[in-house]
Amino acid sequence: MLYFSPDIPREALLLLAPAVLCIISVGLIYLFRTRTVIRAVEAASLPRAEDTAPREAVSVIVYSQDDPENLESILHSLLRQDYGAPYEIIVVNEGESPDVRDVVSMLRATHSNLYLTSTPDGVRNLSRKKLGITLGVKAARYGVVALTTTAVDIPSERWLSALMSNFRPDSPTGVVLGFAAIDPSEDNERGKRRRAFDFVAESVRWLAPALAGKPFRGVEYNLAYRKELFLRNSGFARSLNLHYGDDDIFISEIATGRNTAVELSPDSLVYLRHGNSPRLFLERMVRRCFTESFISRRPFFLASLTGWLQLLALGLGVAAAVISRDNLFAAVVTGVVMLLAWTMDILVWRAAMRALRSRRLCFSLPWLSMTYPIRKIAYLLRSRMGRQRKYTWN
Repeated sequence: MLYFSPDIPREALLLLAPAVLCIISVGLIYLFRTRTVIRAVEAASLPRAEDTAPREAVSVIVYSQDDPENLESILHSLLRQDYGAPYEIIVVNEGESPDVRDVVSMLRATHSNLYLTSTPDGVRNLSRKKLGITLGVKAARYGVVALTTTAVDIPSERWLSALMSNFRPDSPTGVVLGFAAIDPSEDNERGKRRRAFDFVAESVRWLAPALAGKPFRGVEYNLAYRKELFLRNSGFARSLNLHYGDDDIFISEIATGRNTAVELSPDSLVYLRHGNSPRLFLERMVRRCFTESFISRRPFFLASLTGWLQLLALGLGVAAAVISRDNLFAAVVTGVVMLLAWTMDILVWRAAMRALRSRRLCFSLPWLSMTYPIRKIAYLLRSRMGRQRKYTWN
């Protein structure tokens, strides 16, 4: 006969206690990690007093993979930038391309601050992108370089001004990490909610440590650093055997809590084209898992801990309910604890997704949050497959 009493077997109590502690820990992680990102975005979105301080000259490096149509679009955005200091735009194309050359030549006729360079055709045993960025940085006339690619849209005419607002001649800032958002309306295929959540979870995973003074990566689409840091680090010398790693392995080498700023103002945002398409999303996640395995200082565990804690709490609660199956007390406590956890998931992750311009989710968030660490393991295992495509000598 079923009854309800707080007098439950000791074994059930020993299972319920750690289950409650797990959910308390989830709440603390949300408070000190995820909420940090939400508050930073909210603060960056507030109106700012007009900044009249002089700006540093900057070289903008645009990496192109023989993409003349998108190149023309982003160049128009860059040439319209409202920036109160000299700046140049250096297009680095992967290989020789008459179409890319024509686009740059057409715009250069009216904009003398636009230049083109290309990586040599037939390059072997070397990352073309790293070679291209190296050529661009060495060709840069100014002491700060801002990097982006033709894969993004730059909606604001004050993007460069926002990104460069952190650099001052008397400031220790040497690296600025921007953010690349994804337009959720572009993804209407199966799994769109999962991809949207994983993108935001990954973004929180690197933004929270960076805001806490422990940066370990950025995004290749929205990034700036001093040329001196690049040269002092010998560029990408430590990861030349890898095709990728220019925005995580390299950043982890030059970025510190003292010299790094995170810029999240609305003007600083860029938007990644088709960023959540199933193929591109999987490729990006797998590639990131692979390159981050070469970084020693990164949040190995904490990013996925909330999901594991919730799964553990659920398992402990179910076990306690089974042990005292005639007494509904353990089952009710488990239900209340998990309801609290899932409510936190909805409140915190919904706010994070809104802050990072992603899809607005609600009741699917608890499931996506709990299963995120399992998907991370799947991405990691997949990154260990096909390793020959990730090294430059194959």
